This record gives sequence, C-alpha cells and structure tokens, in this order.
Amino acid sequence: MTSENIIVPPILVLGVGNILMKDEGVGVHAVQQLLHMPLPPTPSVEIIDGGTAGIDLLYFLENRKKMIIIDTIQTSEPPGTIFRLTPANIRSYLKGEHYSLHQTGIPDLLRIAEAIGQPVPEVVIFALQPADISIGTELSPIIEEKIPELIQCVLKEIEAS
Repeated sequence: MTSENIIVPPILVLGVGNILMKDEGVGVHAVQQLLHMPLPPTPSVEIIDGGTAGIDLLYFLENRKKMIIIDTIQTSEPPGTIFRLTPANIRSYLKGEHYSLHQTGIPDLLRIAEAIGQPVPEVVIFALQPADISIGTELSPIIEEKIPELIQCVLKEIEAS
C-alpha cells in the first residue's frame, strides 16, 4: 500500500521540542495535553508528538491541508511571549540564525520538502519564547502558566480551518 492510499486527517498539529531541556519541550508538553482534550468535531485533526525528529517529520507532511506546529522560538521578547508565525514571516522575529533549538528546524524541513517535490501544506507555527532551556524535564513556572493560552490559540486555529 502506498502513502496515496492512506487517508490522513487534513490538519496535523505537531508538537516539537526537546523535553530534556526544560522549556524547549513546550511543544511536546502542549500536544500531550491536547491528546486528552475534546477537539472541534470538524475538520478532522491528527495530533503528533514530533519530539526532536527533524527531517523524519517529512512523512507527516504528506496529504495534509494544514499543519499547525507548536515549538519554541529564540527572540528578544520576554519569556512566555506567544507568536503566531508563518514560514513567510518567521525570519522577522529571529534573534539568531535559527528559529528552533533543534538541529533541523521547521523552515529547513519545509525547504527540503519543496526541494524533493513534496507538496507542502499551509503552515502555522505557534511558538513561545522560553524562559529556561537548561537541562531538566520540568517547564519553568511562567511557561507552564502559558500552556492553556497556547492550547487555546491552537484550538482557535483549528476551528478557523
């Protein structure tokens, strides 16, 4: 069976991050909570913990209408600031060269997909400025408090689709 025969939900919510680096794991923590929440009945949504998979996430782009990514972003804004970004405007928020703390960031992943001729869905990124990315598995208090607001942003994006 080829991937064309597999029916996938049109919307993918993908949480990425390294849960061993405190706030850097916010995307994973958020999708873990989303997995236990009722979602809008339509459109159909798949929620995936992408961890630090990087280029291995290419597979999950296939046959999607929209991808909503939850991650961190390094900017000069205060910790806990939530951003709604698209691939077109992400660079204006960066304080360094890379938007993500992962080896292969989401913009890199999208460029690779385009380069190999894989259709790229509409992409919306909800990114949060971390407070603490030191070694540890717990989120900092300010980031923990922002998770419900971050989840509400994702739910509103799903409903608007």
